[in-house]
Amino acid sequence: MSMTQEQSTESKPSTLEGKVLSGLRGQYAIATLTENQPGVRIYTGTELATKTPIVVKEYYSFWWTAVEMQQMEAALKQLETIEFHSGGVQDFRLLIPQDVFASVKDQRCYMILRPPHHPGQSLRHYLETQGGLSPVAVRHFLSQVLQSLWFLHGQIIDFADGETQKGTAHGNLSLDSLLIVPESEIWNDQFQVYLQDLALWESVIHPEMISSQSLNEQKQQDLRNLGTIAVQMLFRELNPSEDWNPIEDSRWNTIADSSLKQFIQQLIGASFSGVKVARNQLLALPVVEEVQADTTEWESIELGQADRPPLYFKIAFGLAILGLVANFGLLWANKGAMKAPRLDFIQQRK
Repeated sequence: MSMTQEQSTESKPSTLEGKVLSGLRGQYAIATLTENQPGVRIYTGTELATKTPIVVKEYYSFWWTAVEMQQMEAALKQLETIEFHSGGVQDFRLLIPQDVFASVKDQRCYMILRPPHHPGQSLRHYLETQGGLSPVAVRHFLSQVLQSLWFLHGQIIDFADGETQKGTAHGNLSLDSLLIVPESEIWNDQFQVYLQDLALWESVIHPEMISSQSLNEQKQQDLRNLGTIAVQMLFRELNPSEDWNPIEDSRWNTIADSSLKQFIQQLIGASFSGVKVARNQLLALPVVEEVQADTTEWESIELGQADRPPLYFKIAFGLAILGLVANFGLLWANKGAMKAPRLDFIQQRK
């Protein structure tokens, strides 16, 4: 059983900052507390052997009994041998725990993860700060998540007891379990989407997440949840009611991208046989050019009073036109009889 190596006399420290954790696969120096929510704290740190950065999730509850802690410890050990291999250099953007362990004495469970290349934020926080996403950005988002799910749904899962499983569902897709990571240090509309908090691990801490559905039904549920999330992104709907039906929402008809709208409806209705079929259809949708906001505003706004030519300019312009018409009329009436002007100044130069 792994224990926290305490550097103070407190048996139950408030946080782990400045301490060292001994896990099943290594030792980890805890640096900074970055998130503190009821029942879970998130830290940055370093794996001591490799000096690589890590993220540490600490789950705690003083209501857990010794028996429950022993059960969680045994369940986490079953997940110790799980490793996902892409067979190449492809990054499928899955934040999978590299080490999972528990401390019965401290009534805590720990998960160690490798962070993305740039700091990210949850999709919920991204929508709170950036607002809703355009249909083009939602297409980009869906393509990435579907690619990650395709890999996850087909991956062979090897458990510590020797059992194997053909793929697993995410089982916990939400605005909080999707991480938006910018492709550079500057936040913009170029981003990558990482999947975290998979039910396979989270259900050890939260048994209510364990699904009674078959594995195939759980995979279909991933697609339904993804369709709902896509609508939330378009509408910036952060806290819908439990019985919210996106298709019956009054804003549903405001979605201008009809192809994307139909695709989302198919996701929610579980119309696809699998995630690969869904992604192939997404990539085959007609390309939609994103119209710049300034251009749209310019083309749709009529000229205001300040944009119209002033009245005096109109009068002057009209008089000039009348003058030209009168001169041409005189020329026509005299049939070219008007004398040419004298050019004495030219003769004087000769």
